[in-house]
Amino acid sequence: MSRGRIYYGLGVFFGLVLLSWVFFLLSFLRRARFFHPTGVVYTATAYPAPGLASVVGMEAAERLSGCALVRFSGGIFKQHGTAVRTDSLGLGVRFHGKPGPCATNERGGQDLFLVSFHSFGAIAHDIKATNPGDYLANTYWAITPYEVKGFGQVSLRITASGSGAPGSSRDERLEDAVQAGTASLRLEMAPWGTNDYQPLADVRLESRVELEDELRLTPHAAGCGLRPIGFLQGLRVFPYAASHLARRLRPETPRRALRPGTRLTLPDSGASHRTNVNVPPAFSSRNEARERGVG
Repeated sequence: MSRGRIYYGLGVFFGLVLLSWVFFLLSFLRRARFFHPTGVVYTATAYPAPGLASVVGMEAAERLSGCALVRFSGGIFKQHGTAVRTDSLGLGVRFHGKPGPCATNERGGQDLFLVSFHSFGAIAHDIKATNPGDYLANTYWAITPYEVKGFGQVSLRITASGSGAPGSSRDERLEDAVQAGTASLRLEMAPWGTNDYQPLADVRLESRVELEDELRLTPHAAGCGLRPIGFLQGLRVFPYAASHLARRLRPETPRRALRPGTRLTLPDSGASHRTNVNVPPAFSSRNEARERGVG
């Protein structure tokens, strides 16, 4: 067993003993997740990004390809971007790794958690630089390592295209970009400790679904080969589960979500075999800006 997996197990233990009851109580009182309390969920399709440079990257991208669910959320505040001036943003993705239809909380998928700051040491600077009014105007980092077989420890980040849509709130801007067909995400991977990010998978957002109450992303879901490792990855497993339990016991609003077994009829776009995809031009311009430290 690797050192990263040992630290992951220690994190799971301490999360259970020290933090799970704290997250349960705080989420119960708030009637929402303690962190990332409110958000919106979209169906999506993932496919290998153009320009994959390695066999390992192509294999990982193929495993991620298929139907997906994407949740955008604020970090601390419940507002939907109309009155929030400073906040981090969150991005959660469930890759089902197969064509639709897919069950809402089906086992065997890959869950990723990302935020709009790239490390805890840079949290103050990155939150100040976050645009809380436009989900697609930010970069999202996993901040904790993953392990890919045949490649080793990696950093993950997601860059977005489609920002600047005309809506008055971040939810409306996101929906307008989706309707215009410009809302896309790119998952990128780099060797841990470096900034050498390479494209891995593209995610095309398709339609909003009322799964905010029902969707349960889990830190230990690694069915597509991106294994969470390290103390911080393990630390959040039981606190996240406790937060979900608290919300079920004391929901903020009447439940509108689908039952856990409900199957989402997502289109089979043949994504797992598509490599000649036309990527929105916004990706290149936004990535150039990020390399200069903008956005």
